[in-house]
Amino acid sequence: MKKIIFICFLSFIILCNVLDFTFWDSLKSYAFMYLYDKTQNTLHKKGINFYIPGGLKTRKKDWYPLMLHYDASKYFSQYIKKDVSLYILYSFGAFDFFKGSSNFYNHASPYYASFYGGYAVFCNDSDRPYGFDKKGNINIEEIKKVPMFDQTHLVLPSVGCPKDKVFFETTVQKIAYNQTYIGMNGWTKIDAIIKSNAPIHKKSSIKNTGYIQYGKPHKNFYKGYEYPLISLKGRIYVKYIDAFKGTFFLYIMAKDQKTVDLCDIQLLSKAYILKLKNTP
Repeated sequence: MKKIIFICFLSFIILCNVLDFTFWDSLKSYAFMYLYDKTQNTLHKKGINFYIPGGLKTRKKDWYPLMLHYDASKYFSQYIKKDVSLYILYSFGAFDFFKGSSNFYNHASPYYASFYGGYAVFCNDSDRPYGFDKKGNINIEEIKKVPMFDQTHLVLPSVGCPKDKVFFETTVQKIAYNQTYIGMNGWTKIDAIIKSNAPIHKKSSIKNTGYIQYGKPHKNFYKGYEYPLISLKGRIYVKYIDAFKGTFFLYIMAKDQKTVDLCDIQLLSKAYILKLKNTP
């Protein structure tokens, strides 16, 4: 019986690939990213449980159902030329299932080019807090480097954006200090305008790695522009937590302020950062 089920499943996969069913890209993203995420969710090795709810929390077709993880320590260290660890948590626009494409590509969606999630940064070569000076004052340029690296070295290259076209610029609109958030005092809240490339482009025959998680840009989403520059609303909460010797970010980047505020209320504010049991 198991052999028959396996053969049927394998036949289904082959058929989907041969006939190029678009919904296969949706299924492939859910299956592959679920398994791959288990290899990247490594922050627990530091005894830390950094939790942010995924899109399933709202029970709406808004965000990708899973909160994904990526250990970018090696590449971020090279980027800033310092020995640091960077752990990324992220989610993006939900899939239009039968199109096999995330609303990440869809200009008509509020989740176009949008992300929310978190970062955890640890300085391995010193005890200094990343993003802050010794007196605890925020270093805004260091803070900016984290989302800039994420967008310009991870996200945009993964969907095939040429290096000479990649762009990311932030303009800080407002900073609020000593905020209480997710049950902790001392957060700094930063609202900003972001100018960067949208991910939309004509589907390429090149197997861009981003196609695995976001799907391929559907032809109905493509309006003739390749990675156009757009304006986005951004929000970051950042705090150095001495108990973990790390700087923690909670972030949202979205097409409009309404989406940012709603994501903050429904998802980001439900996050928590705790010490795992049975850790020194």
